[in-house]
Amino acid sequence: MKKLLLIFTIMISIPSFAQGDIILAKENANDKGITPIWPKCDRSRFSPAKCFDNKLRDHIVRNFQYPDVAVSQGLSGTVTVEFIINKKGKVEVLEVTGGHRYLQREAIRIIRAIPKMEPGKWGKKPIAIAYTVPITFEKPR
Repeated sequence: MKKLLLIFTIMISIPSFAQGDIILAKENANDKGITPIWPKCDRSRFSPAKCFDNKLRDHIVRNFQYPDVAVSQGLSGTVTVEFIINKKGKVEVLEVTGGHRYLQREAIRIIRAIPKMEPGKWGKKPIAIAYTVPITFEKPR
């Protein structure tokens, strides 16, 4: 009986912790039209989601630096970075996979350099939106 009561208590308490922080995947946020607004995208002729994608791509290209140690060691590969734009409009890196650690560090640096923006909103309530971005490192020639 005590075991059953413990399991029941745990199951009831889990949803109460999860209700405070809503995180939507990029695809769901785009479908509902609640994506974060990258600086100056509010004046763009594109939708906020399309403008965000364009600005993110431009940001990665402009800030990309192949690490010297990776060049000297001939490292290459694809690093996937999972991050959120939190309720305050700031980037939080959640997980980094693939590639060598030197390449992972560079990918994290690029993503952390994303500017603060207006967060996605559910009604008038700010919410976090999750993104997954692959960054491919090819050996310089």
